[in-house]
Amino acid sequence: MSPASIQDEHDSDEDVEFEDVPVSCNRDRQDGDMSIVLPVTPHPPWNPTLSLPPQRAQPIPSGSMEETQLRGQISAGIERVTYRKMKSDMGMDAPGTPTSERRYESFKELAADVEGLVDMLWASATPAIQTEALITLAGLTQTSLPAFPFEAQPTLSILHKLDSVFAALCTGTHPVDGLVLPGAQPGQSLATETQKVRIRSLAERTRYEVFSCLGRSSGKVADGDGWDEEDSGDEVDEPWMLEATRVYEKCLMLLAEQDPEGESEGMEFNCL
Repeated sequence: MSPASIQDEHDSDEDVEFEDVPVSCNRDRQDGDMSIVLPVTPHPPWNPTLSLPPQRAQPIPSGSMEETQLRGQISAGIERVTYRKMKSDMGMDAPGTPTSERRYESFKELAADVEGLVDMLWASATPAIQTEALITLAGLTQTSLPAFPFEAQPTLSILHKLDSVFAALCTGTHPVDGLVLPGAQPGQSLATETQKVRIRSLAERTRYEVFSCLGRSSGKVADGDGWDEEDSGDEVDEPWMLEATRVYEKCLMLLAEQDPEGESEGMEFNCL
């Protein structure tokens, strides 16, 4: 084989070796620079996990000591979250304040306390206590959002759990396995019509608040339906924008026909 043939075969092998490299080159004819464009991998969708504790086989009997204890624990927990949130608004703590009573430094801390109470209510499998307390916790979560810098994962995670639990109570089915909830009959809702209206109103207000917080974190302003007309949208570099559209998605789809005029404002969980 001649040297020229050997060289031709070597060149052919090199062409095959680099044939599938995903790099495109664009040469600027004016300055001769070579620009290399690499493929961009899109941000993968965020799929929040739903972790719920096991439930009781039956609701707690009405009027029992166990019911009284649960109401007391939930009431005390809600008061503690409210108290710590108030101290966050004030921006101060007294010297020697126990860690469990100090002001929240972030929304993530508040969400962790709220989630603990949500899990306690879910495990109780007692709608007479669950629904009103959950509405109070959801309202507290919504009003706390603008008080802290926006944190996407803890915010969307707690709202996803609240959405799933509310939808479960409204349908009487478990959000994970689809089984009928303890104390319910197939197709039976464990929430009253008034509670459903209040849940829907809370869901709508919370979704608006999330978009407002996300807009502020991106330097943009929400107008209720989206972003104001002066914004081109180029500045929004938030991979969470699409996820924010899923806030309370289950409840809003489920309760789309509910009349918001029937909402009862100011109703909160009563431990008595």
